[in-house]
Parts: sequence; C-alpha cells; structure tokens
Amino acid sequence: MSEDRQSIGGELFLSLRTVAETFHVEVLVLEQAYEHGLLGEGVQREAVIMLRAVQLDRVATVVRLHVELGVDLETLEWVLGPPEA
Repeated sequence: MSEDRQSIGGELFLSLRTVAETFHVEVLVLEQAYEHGLLGEGVQREAVIMLRAVQLDRVATVVRLHVELGVDLETLEWVLGPPEA
C-alpha cells in the first residue's frame, strides 16, 4: 500500500491529501477541521495525518457545511458534536 492509504490494525486509513483530492478541497481545510476534532481520531505516520476511511461520510458533511455553505468550524463543533468512534 502507498503512503496515501494504509491498513492499520485491519482498518483502512487514508492520507489527508488523498481525502482532500477526493472531495476537491484544499488540504488546509481538512487540517483545520481535523484540529477542531471534526474528522475523528486519526493517526500520524511520519509527517502524514491519516484518517479512518469509515469517516468519509463525516468528511463529506463537514465539507458541505463548511466549504459549500460557509458554516464556521466552531459552529460545526457545536452542531455536529464529536464523531462516532
């Protein structure tokens, strides 16, 4: 597997860059959402943040609300709450 996708503990993880490309957003947008705790628990491999593939629905929700509709990340934290494990 490439550095953009890895199996960790039998679960698929994707790099923020790969997820950003998938959703056609800047990596910085996802980094900020990740720092706000909106994208669930990830892992860091070297300098690369990896997200659980099962969180892609959550990423889609955050991208739609934040990027497309302009809802700020602090409001999303309040509205969405923490992601399910």
